[in-house]
Amino acid sequence: VVTERDAVVSLNLVAKLEGSDPEAGFVAVSAHLDHLGVGEPIHGKTIYNGAMDDASGVATVLETARVLGADAEKGIRPRRSVLFVIFTAEEKGLLGSRYFAGHPTVPAAAIKADLNLDMFLPLFALKKLHVQGLEQSTLADDARKVGAAHGIVIAGDPEPDRNSFIRTDQYSFVQAGVPALAMKFGWEAGSPEYRMWRAWLAERYHSTQDDLSQPVDLVAAAQFNAFFADLVRAVADDPATPHYLESSFFRRFETGQ
Repeated sequence: VVTERDAVVSLNLVAKLEGSDPEAGFVAVSAHLDHLGVGEPIHGKTIYNGAMDDASGVATVLETARVLGADAEKGIRPRRSVLFVIFTAEEKGLLGSRYFAGHPTVPAAAIKADLNLDMFLPLFALKKLHVQGLEQSTLADDARKVGAAHGIVIAGDPEPDRNSFIRTDQYSFVQAGVPALAMKFGWEAGSPEYRMWRAWLAERYHSTQDDLSQPVDLVAAAQFNAFFADLVRAVADDPATPHYLESSFFRRFETGQ
């Protein structure tokens, strides 16, 4: 076996929206920009585009920045500042987010929450969101409040054995003691939505078929963007500092226990 190694430089992208209270800290809004690049052909294609995984998340981060930036131009700013962070090298083991969590562009203690997006999958109508980390921190209160305002059911991860919460970039923040949430479109077991979700995992996940030719519910995606922007506002404006619940396994990272 011959092993070759090359040094590669790949950058995270970070932007900051100043809040109205400089002492209130920051909310990170994040997604990852990388996918698998060029690989073995599937159905004659060799480019693994990653349209859902995770160009969709990046698009929502950018849209959220646009919406909150437009508000700021009108003099409406969130209490906490917002960091918009697009990570590199998630597919290589959360490398970009691990670096950022260890070397943030603001004081580490000032980052109060992370709201991360990784293939939230707008494949069908938005009625429910499965929120990873929902049972772990006080961020659940904001998620449920905003969900109710948008007519969206907020539920926990129905398949915790897949360990999705610790497999993407929010976990780098969790390990740094920062409460975090991630979310995907929700379904009921055995429903048509469930079958669409399972088919996507089987046919398109980490495949050349995750491209712009796949069906997307654009209305639902727009509804999600509106929900997500309001969630960022709610977390940024919350007078209470987000924290892990005493019952949370991840509280040990927050307290150093």
